[in-house]
Amino acid sequence: MRNQSKNRISITIMPHLNELLDEHSTQTGLSKSSLIEEAVLQYFKKKLSEEAEIIAKTKFDDLPTEDEWLLISPLWD
Repeated sequence: MRNQSKNRISITIMPHLNELLDEHSTQTGLSKSSLIEEAVLQYFKKKLSEEAEIIAKTKFDDLPTEDEWLLISPLWD
């Protein structure tokens, strides 16, 4: 990933979660900020994937069928 500017934010989390972040940060050598950033990225990727699945299943009754498109598409050539 190329170097991007970042915004400083403040969050409030449960003490136990902060302790887990501290431990994991120490074990991995990654900053708590990078751990949180990666978790948020994964959350939104999963959310986007779930939403894409819902959209893909959407049926549009007002659109022509594939056969109907084949009948009318030569009219545009």
